[in-house]
Amino acid sequence: MSVDLSQYFKVFLDNIALGEPQIGRMDSAADIVSEFLTAAYSIPQANVFLQGSYANHTAVEPVEGGEYDIDIAAVCVGPNVSSDNALNQLESLFKADGRFKDRVKTKKPCVRLQYANDEVGSFHVDVVPVRMISESAQLEAPRRGEGWKPTAPYEYTNWCEQQGPLFVRTVMAMKRWRDEQQTVRTAVKSIVLQVLTSQHMPRIEDDALRLSETFKSMYQSLKGLNAPPTVLNPVLSSENLTKNWTTESFKSFVKELDEAVVWSQVANEGMNEVEAADAWRELLGDDFPIKKPNELGIQLFDFSHAETPGQKGWSENLDPNYRVEVTATLLRGRGGQRAKPLLDDGTVILTDRKIHFRANIKAAPRHVEIWWQVANTGPHAQSDTGGLRGEIFKGKDLDSKKIDEGENWEGTKYHGTHLIRVMLVRDSNVVACSDWFQVNIYAKG
Repeated sequence: MSVDLSQYFKVFLDNIALGEPQIGRMDSAADIVSEFLTAAYSIPQANVFLQGSYANHTAVEPVEGGEYDIDIAAVCVGPNVSSDNALNQLESLFKADGRFKDRVKTKKPCVRLQYANDEVGSFHVDVVPVRMISESAQLEAPRRGEGWKPTAPYEYTNWCEQQGPLFVRTVMAMKRWRDEQQTVRTAVKSIVLQVLTSQHMPRIEDDALRLSETFKSMYQSLKGLNAPPTVLNPVLSSENLTKNWTTESFKSFVKELDEAVVWSQVANEGMNEVEAADAWRELLGDDFPIKKPNELGIQLFDFSHAETPGQKGWSENLDPNYRVEVTATLLRGRGGQRAKPLLDDGTVILTDRKIHFRANIKAAPRHVEIWWQVANTGPHAQSDTGGLRGEIFKGKDLDSKKIDEGENWEGTKYHGTHLIRVMLVRDSNVVACSDWFQVNIYAKG
């Protein structure tokens, strides 16, 4: 029987939704660009409009390294202008204006205005000059070197709105899953993901069950294919949205769907709340919430049993010219094939996970030896012979085999808060020692 994660999904969707100051920045940029376009082309304000995810209310905050973006279309091109000339003219107009000239980037289907990366994040505006075919009132968009292609942004935005709020919630979650699990190079296009979602999403109120069933249905439909399927634009049947989807990228998508089916089913079948949330976190990233250590009875207990440098026969002569810190990576995904940075921020980790620690040497003017120390704490570790540990040792892998001194592998086993640190030793003197890095482990029961 599955647990109720409705509040978890509410927090998750709030976490990934666009908010301030991003929306303010995007709206301000859109207003400035729209005013410029209406003046430059002497067109009505109604001829300039938003399109894409922001207009469709399915935009999500980018993951680290990603960018916010707005897509703007302007009906501003005459009937006899070539696609390349339309794009070149728009580019020239932007370059002639001091507000935009240093932001212009040439793209195949649009002109991009690249804004500086600041505390809000990276951000760009893509502008597409479109034209109207007078006989049918249909719009066409340019693509460099390829001519004009039919487009229906008004109709597509309306179609998205007609799909309802469950569609919006599911698409947002699917986008975050894609951003977490696929590289930028292989990631499925948003519009393809949206249409596939509409085809496979059941009308179930429960977010966890609906998302799980969407993964399952989509995977079952695609797993037997050796090439991307035809996915038609729901408002423009002449457009195959997967025309440029490579076989490599498609197979990567199906592989990730396979893993999503496994993890989402694990989350929905007979787990407790913490384990279920952690499984969804595997798929959807760290914006999916998990309880804090104090809510789970996880705390730091006494660690006076930890071996001292003196017991090792060393002296502590810390030298400010030597500096070191601990960085950590948590292996995630089925089979532990995906690595994610682990911060010393109170994150809770379940048992049977693998963590790769590295000694990040900030300064070491002369050769040093690198030594590690783990101090487990609490009743659970204490109940197992040798569970508390505390020894100072050389870096090792999970089979306790010695490896590069600058790295160390650990598995998660005991409920509680545990400690790890790294020391730099020269001539039996500890010349630098990192702060203790805390690892919070949840063990069921």
